[in-house]
Formats: sequence, structure tokens, C-alpha cells
Amino acid sequence: MMKTDSFNTATKATSSAQDGKTQHGVKNALNTLNGQEGQVLTAALTRDLKSFGDAKSRHTANMLELNEIGTAISRSEKERQFALEESEEAEHSWRSRFRALKGAITPEMKNEHSQRIANRELAEEFTALIGELETDKTRAMLSACASGKAYVEAHRTAFSTYASNEWNAAIKDLSPALIRAFCLRLRELEIQGNAAPKRTLIQELGDRIISQSQLHSFSMENEPVLSQLGLYRPALTGVDMNLYDSPAKRMMIARELAEKADKKQEG
Repeated sequence: MMKTDSFNTATKATSSAQDGKTQHGVKNALNTLNGQEGQVLTAALTRDLKSFGDAKSRHTANMLELNEIGTAISRSEKERQFALEESEEAEHSWRSRFRALKGAITPEMKNEHSQRIANRELAEEFTALIGELETDKTRAMLSACASGKAYVEAHRTAFSTYASNEWNAAIKDLSPALIRAFCLRLRELEIQGNAAPKRTLIQELGDRIISQSQLHSFSMENEPVLSQLGLYRPALTGVDMNLYDSPAKRMMIARELAEKADKKQEG
């Protein structure tokens, strides 16, 4: 809006300018307005980049926690399976000797009996722990979905602000040669009787820019902002995308977790 107002103001003033002094005043006014606009746009970009960085940090922390819980679950499952196998093997061996000795229990067998019970209890402890970790994982996944959405939204906002700034800067001072050629080509089309000269000319210009843009490549070494943002939407590796795309399902799971926590406190 500021840029449109600036342009309209300058256009009106230019059309009514009668001498070099007035035109010089218009130029100074434009420079002032453009400078103020530039400050606003720079402040907006600084703010949005900070928001993006904060959102990225929060999501990274949530994913780290989620991955740590997943690692703990895998480790606990392996330990549980190992305890079960040891208990089963020890029990089979103990019972065979118990029958062979017709109930005559040696001190060694008493120790083995205690050990196999301990292994079985250890497996049960791991089973309970895994259940708790699965709950923690679900809660962490909900947090990752929320932070992931904030991360993606912050990227969209910051990228849009930066792209708009770059666009405004590029079209603010168009080449006089381009403007002159544009006017000549427009007049040519009008003389030729083109039914929509402006539309035709804009289409020609757009096609030429698109054609050249396909040959353009970004060198991230020279792109301090883009190297921070990236050209594409942040990847949400490890996030359950079905859950991510279903707010209703996330709300249902969050409610179930809250109810489960309440019951645990009551118990």
C-alpha cells in the first residue's frame, strides 16, 4: 500500500511539475518515501527471519526428544526380549534338573530359581516401561506436529517477505531503455490494430522473463538469506504426516492422553 501511494503521489506531482525545481522536489520526496518503505520492509524481514529461526529451533528440539524416546523404546524392547529368552531358557533347564533330582534342590538350583524369577520380573518392568515410553512418544509426536506446522508457516511468511522485498527493489528502478522499448512496442501494437495491446505486450514480456528464469540458478554462497531459509518448504522427516494433516485426530489423541493422565493421578 505504501508503494502504491508513493507512486500515485509522485505521478500526480510529476504531471503538474512546471519547472526543474518542482521536479527536483518530487524526486527528493520519492527518495524519502522509498527510504521509509525500505526501512519498514527491512524491519519486517528481520522480524520474520527471527521467527523462522525460533520456530526451527523449537521443532528441532521436539524432534530430538521424539528420536530419543524412539531410541529408548527400541533399547527397552531388546532388553525385554533378552530377559524373556534368558528366563525361558533358565526355566527349562531348571525344571529338567528339578525333575531329574526328584525335588532335591541344591543351593545352586535355589540361586538359579531366584535368577529366573528376577529375569521374568525384569521383563515385566520393561513391558511397563515401554508402555509409558509409547505414551511419551505419542505426546512428543503431537508436539512435533504442532512445532512442524509453526516451522512451515514461519518459513512461508519469511520467504514471502524476502521475495516481496527483492521484487519491489527490482521493479522500483526499471531500466529506462526497457520502459522506452515497452512504450514503443505498445504503440506499435496499437497501430497494428491489436485488440488487446497491453495484454499482448505483458504476455510477451512475461514469456521472455519466464524463459530466462529457467536458466537461472541460485548460488547459495552469495545468498545469505536464502541459504538460511532454503528455496523449498522445510522437510518434516520423522513426523507422522497423517497426524500432521488431521487436526481432529490430534485433538482426539490429546484428549485421550489427558484422560489417561487424570486416571493415573486418581489411581
